Order: sequence, then structure tokens, then C-alpha cells
Amino acid sequence: MLMRQRPGTSKGVVFVTVEDEHGTANLVVFADLVARDRAALINARLLMVQGRIERETRQAEVPVTHIIAEALTDRTDLLRGLNAAEEQDWGAAALGRADEVRRPEPGSRRPVLPVKSRDFQ
Repeated sequence: MLMRQRPGTSKGVVFVTVEDEHGTANLVVFADLVARDRAALINARLLMVQGRIERETRQAEVPVTHIIAEALTDRTDLLRGLNAAEEQDWGAAALGRADEVRRPEPGSRRPVLPVKSRDFQ
């Protein structure tokens, strides 16, 4: 998920921009589905969506894909299995929520190199 939007004029519809290896799509989640699958919509790091795909190619300068959601499932558990073979538990530290701002750990910042000043006078 790249971003979630719930405009005040949308009557409870949530619009989510999602991305996969094929590009981006607009996920349309109607109010009844938001109420039913709210936990998955808000908390999932990996979200499985079942629904109907609509593509606009004729009148759009750039093809637009909409997914009208019918069911949302939180599949974050699959991400935890990615590092099962690794001895380090880097997954918990590296995988943040989509709406979380990650801060670098102390000492992990790259050193700031001095830049020669330039006079533009």
C-alpha cells in the first residue's frame, strides 16, 4: 500500500493506492467492506485483495487500473516467513507499518562529508 485516502465527500469509501511488480492500481473499498475488514485495511503490511478489476485504456492518456474490493485479508504472516532461514531477526526491525515513519538507529547515519563552499557573487 502506498497511501490510503478517505475524503469527507466519499460517503465512507476508502481509496488505496497499491503497487506490485506490474505497477500501481487504485483500490476502491466501499463503506460496508471497510467496516467488515477494517483491521486488515489498517494494520496489514501485506494485504491480499479479492475483487473486480476495471481498466480504463481508451479515454486515458495513461492506462488506469481500478480494483473494486470484495474482500481484504491480512497476510502479514507470510512476511515473517521470509527470514526463517536467517539467524538474524532483521525482519521485525526492517518491516514497518505502511503509515509508520522509520527513524534510523543511532550510529547508522552516513557521515556528513564537508562540502566546499561556492561563492556566487
